[in-house]
Amino acid sequence: MADIGRATLILDAIAEGREPLTLTELATRTGLPRSTVHRIVQALEQELFVVRVPERRGYTLGPGLLKFGMNAHLRLLGSNRNQMAVLARAVNENVELAVFSGREVVVVDQLASPDRLRGVTKVGKSFSLHASSIGMALLAHLPDEQVAELLQTPLTRFTANTVTDLTQVRHRLDEIRRSHIAIDVEEHDLGICAVATGFVGPTGALQVVCVVMPTGRFADKRAQAIEGLQRINPAIVPSAVSLRR
Repeated sequence: MADIGRATLILDAIAEGREPLTLTELATRTGLPRSTVHRIVQALEQELFVVRVPERRGYTLGPGLLKFGMNAHLRLLGSNRNQMAVLARAVNENVELAVFSGREVVVVDQLASPDRLRGVTKVGKSFSLHASSIGMALLAHLPDEQVAELLQTPLTRFTANTVTDLTQVRHRLDEIRRSHIAIDVEEHDLGICAVATGFVGPTGALQVVCVVMPTGRFADKRAQAIEGLQRINPAIVPSAVSLRR
């Protein structure tokens, strides 16, 4: 593995960590030798891609990454806004844009309908991959080996509808790969349903666009939401969407 790949592993581990990580902890999480981690972290520290935390031994992401993150974020939002606005007007429901964030999926943009959902989803909120339509739509684009790495068992149960059996999750991913549509019926939050599609966007990034609505409107608006998403992702096959979800 080239140094760029090792550096990516280290940065991903730090990004996923809830607290600063020491060299030993980084070696354990990445599977790299401690000497290799030390050498690469030193190089990353020189560029301020990682910084040491004075109060605790360990490293966090540094300000050197901001210029890359901000530029990519603005390009991602700008390339999707128009289509999201058309979809939001068509379905009169919240429309969201999300991307991978380590072992979770994070909402990076939202267009709210006049009758918006309050306090459920907001920009910056992250969701578990297995318990959300946005997460499942992204996972469906990955090979099974990578899915297995990302889904650490036991899977967390958020509601009675959350699918926590890994075999069932894999079956659902196969369905999503055929239809290009992922559906969440109160799997992450009671009273909330969502329909999502994942695809490689204009910036080259794997992303997902999602329509979110209260459960009370889902049965009537599900087909309309799928039709609207199909205008954004022509690969969607409505006839292949499972009626069970």
